[in-house]
Amino acid sequence: MKDTGRYEILSHVSMPECSIRIIRMLETEHVAPHYHEKCSQIYTVLEHAVEARVGDHTLLLRPYETVRIEKNTVHSIRTVSGEALVMSLSIPPLEREDQHVVE
Repeated sequence: MKDTGRYEILSHVSMPECSIRIIRMLETEHVAPHYHEKCSQIYTVLEHAVEARVGDHTLLLRPYETVRIEKNTVHSIRTVSGEALVMSLSIPPLEREDQHVVE
């Protein structure tokens, strides 16, 4: 299995319409570049800042800033400094086999 990065999922809730995860990343941790064939995602930063790469764009996201990621778009996030908390909303719900890591 390919490396999906280093992060901790603090909470995962799945409903018929969507799934919501709270992701904690310590300093130097990240979610590896990947894409989803079946769902779009929305990342909202809850604490500190992250660098989000979405397709060819790199964004610095601070608390309460949000980015939408369309399905089949390669994306990743990493901490900028210190620990970060990010909410990930997946529509429809994220399935385990729908996380395709890109090298």
